[in-house]
Amino acid sequence: MSQTRTDSKLARIVGGWFLATGILVAVIGVVWLIRTTLFVRSASKASGLVIAMERSEGSEGSPVFHPVFTFTYGSGIIHTQRSSFGSSDYSFEPGEPVTILYDAATPKYSRIESFQTIWLGPVLIAGFGLLFGGFAGFWLFIVSRATSIVRHDDDGGYGT
Repeated sequence: MSQTRTDSKLARIVGGWFLATGILVAVIGVVWLIRTTLFVRSASKASGLVIAMERSEGSEGSPVFHPVFTFTYGSGIIHTQRSSFGSSDYSFEPGEPVTILYDAATPKYSRIESFQTIWLGPVLIAGFGLLFGGFAGFWLFIVSRATSIVRHDDDGGYGT
């Protein structure tokens, strides 16, 4: 087997793994988007208030700030929760009024109504998967074309 064919086979295997990874990440992102859409459509709304920005340590030791919010639901029950969304700066200010989306059956499933806290994660994951898979698909197309041109040249242009 020639070096060109070995390189081509390796490039196809690596490209195939990248394509499969991209597709898997895109599917995870799309499922997350669908679940988020269903949550937003069925969620109850309440007025809430950011009461604090809780600091935690990020993966590299840098500070990450999570809004802590409170809202009243049902017949006057007050719920306080720390958002799972965090950023390196204050995305909300303590005392800032916000709209809360929550599951009426399970109010602990609540989110501040904003692009960052609801949509940013699933959009980034789905987009990354599509870009990664698209790049891998393009890579496989180029490798396939290059291989067929080399084969055509190797056999004198008469086909295999």
